[in-house]
Amino acid sequence: MFKVPKISYGITLGVLLIMTAILVPLGFFVVTRQYDNSVKALYSRGEGIASFVAFASSEAIIKYQFYRLDELTRGACATKEVGYCAVFKPDGSVYSESGKNISESDGKFLKIEKRILKDGDLLGMVQIEMLTDSADINDRTAKQNFFLIFFSSLLIAGVSINFFLGKFFIDPIVKLSKQAVDIGQNKFGKLKQMERSDEIGELALALNDASDRFSRLNSELEELVAERTIELSEANLNLSEENKERIRVENNLTSVLDELSFAVQELEKAKEKAEKASHFKSEFLAMISHEIRTPMNAILGMGELLIETGLDSEQMGYVEIFRGSGELLLKIINDILDFVQIESGQLDLDPVPFNPSRDVQSVCKSVAHSAHARDIEIICDVDADVPIQVVGDHVRVRQILMNIISNAVKFTFSGEVEVRLSLQSSSENHDQLLFTVRDTGIGISEGKSSTIFDSFVQANSSTSREYGGTGLGLAIASRLAGLMDGKIWFESTRGQGSIFYLSIPFRKFVFENELGVVDFSGTKVLLVDDNNTVREVLARRLQDLGVSVSVAINAGEGSDYLKGAHDRSEQYDLILIDSDMPDMSGVDFFSEVKQNGWLNGLVAIMFSASCTEDDRNYARVVGADFTLIKPVFDVDLVRCLSSVVVPDSNEGEEFCPVLKVLLVEDNEDHRNILELFIQDTGMDVTSVADGFRAVQLFAERKYDLVFMDLNLPVLSGLEAVVKMREIEGAGVIGRARIIALAAHVLGSSQAESFKAGCDGFISKPIKRDTIRSVIMDVAAGRDLSEEFKVSK
Repeated sequence: MFKVPKISYGITLGVLLIMTAILVPLGFFVVTRQYDNSVKALYSRGEGIASFVAFASSEAIIKYQFYRLDELTRGACATKEVGYCAVFKPDGSVYSESGKNISESDGKFLKIEKRILKDGDLLGMVQIEMLTDSADINDRTAKQNFFLIFFSSLLIAGVSINFFLGKFFIDPIVKLSKQAVDIGQNKFGKLKQMERSDEIGELALALNDASDRFSRLNSELEELVAERTIELSEANLNLSEENKERIRVENNLTSVLDELSFAVQELEKAKEKAEKASHFKSEFLAMISHEIRTPMNAILGMGELLIETGLDSEQMGYVEIFRGSGELLLKIINDILDFVQIESGQLDLDPVPFNPSRDVQSVCKSVAHSAHARDIEIICDVDADVPIQVVGDHVRVRQILMNIISNAVKFTFSGEVEVRLSLQSSSENHDQLLFTVRDTGIGISEGKSSTIFDSFVQANSSTSREYGGTGLGLAIASRLAGLMDGKIWFESTRGQGSIFYLSIPFRKFVFENELGVVDFSGTKVLLVDDNNTVREVLARRLQDLGVSVSVAINAGEGSDYLKGAHDRSEQYDLILIDSDMPDMSGVDFFSEVKQNGWLNGLVAIMFSASCTEDDRNYARVVGADFTLIKPVFDVDLVRCLSSVVVPDSNEGEEFCPVLKVLLVEDNEDHRNILELFIQDTGMDVTSVADGFRAVQLFAERKYDLVFMDLNLPVLSGLEAVVKMREIEGAGVIGRARIIALAAHVLGSSQAESFKAGCDGFISKPIKRDTIRSVIMDVAAGRDLSEEFKVSK
């Protein structure tokens, strides 16, 4: 069967396509040009006829020989190319016409018009319509001729290309290709001499030479294979012996692999057990947190209630013992849980805008009671250039400070603990804050300096027995600081005290500064305190407020200041008096200067956090305008100074509305204690033990505040909160404040509470002051304190 080589087919097709691409546009151009010339010639002949008719018609019209017009139009139409001829009057009516008006049909024509003029006057108009049939015929003929020439050229070109390419190019290439294929199949024939001096001839010579070389190589290879075959036969004999040995080794290896496979399976089982154990550990810690915190809530809550029942001194001591032990146990539990969270990588930071000054002051207030009970002064100092707000995890910052300050108080017998907040550095996006805690305690020996931040490490082996604790506080503080890209370090001299430094970068927060509306400039204040550090801090803060401050180191010097001012007919607007001074108590000093008539301004007495309510009431009875609890902060100073500048600002007791409170708690002991805490605030409380009943009551009655335990029977606390928010969303009742109560603090309890719609979050055990603080905030229409707000 005749077979066209692929290369011949491809080259021929390519050349024909190129010719087609050239000839088709060229032929189209020639045919179109010829058609245009035919139309132009036709139009030219029509113009000649129209000009002749117009010239002849002018004489006929002037002489009113209209019969001549008919002759002219008929004569014009006698030509086959003229289909219609007409002579019109100037107004458009017809003088004479001949032929069929082609414009009224669908035929193709050329319309030519000529005006009939005589001495510049318009006598009429000649209209000629030329038939384009001849031009169309010429166009069709030209196209037919073009296609005939085009296809003939393609045929001749294809045959010519096939013949010449096949003879001089394609056939030799095909032969060379066949020879190359034969060489690949070990057929080493030779091509006959092509007698060509071009590249194809050189290629043929090269293939012939290659064929000779491959032939020789093949012969040599066959000889070599024969030699190798003999050698392989001998090697096979040796291999058979080796193979027997290999089989024996493989059997041994199979045994080893079986043992290894069994070991791998055992390892996989151990891995699964470890993963289950890790998961179980997390669940176990959450359960332990819940199961320990719930009874701890009952123990500590019952202790707070017992204190209010009028106990004698012996009974009060017993209560203080189990309250103190409970607080210590709770701290140990919290330290262990926090440490496990950090070590397992389950602790996530929650950066939010917060006021660092307020948080430092709040922590100082928290430890003030235990410090003052040991006769230790707590001093809180905040530099004026500290930003009002920054962005960071304030809960973890408070936790670090609480650990450091609590340690400072625990290891200090007498003297003071000073907490200072300052701006270490500031950049475009961050503020580096430095927290400094200085104490006058026992200090840390040099040998323990390198391990003080390690887990379960204390200053010496007897420290745990003497002061208690697990040695986790500073380890947790150090790791939390590291998570916030911060650093914690210390300086200490054994027997003289320690200074701990905490440096943390916070993102800047853009806010609108709230400018005060009260001007304290010109206000005169007398500060009487025997502690040098307290005097320096309070004096500087009063001066920052624009106040003129006089400082006395004891009651005697304070009396001299007041007497001198009285003699000069001057007065102090406010007197700040320490309640506990070596030479005289603050109340006695106040009574003495008042009796001498040297007192004209307002009086504020600063009590320690360990004072009783009777001490403060006695000061009020004597006539003190304010009784402040140390450490004293800017808000306390502003409140006192505002009463001086704006006397009406010293308001009486704020009206507190009675709130309807719904308590949802399944543990009976816990529920009874919380119910008593709420009743002590004077609020109307309803308590239920499951989430389903809570939702029913919520839908039937409007509640202002809901305390919702998260672990409830029938319907969980989070599900109950969602349903309560749905009831509110239906417009049935207004929005209530919902506070989540949780005995487990691991995992995402706060985030889930926020998602469900809770406004606040309190971890168990819950103190009476916490319940009171939340209720007072809700009753006053204020936002919840930062420590109780639910975190995202």
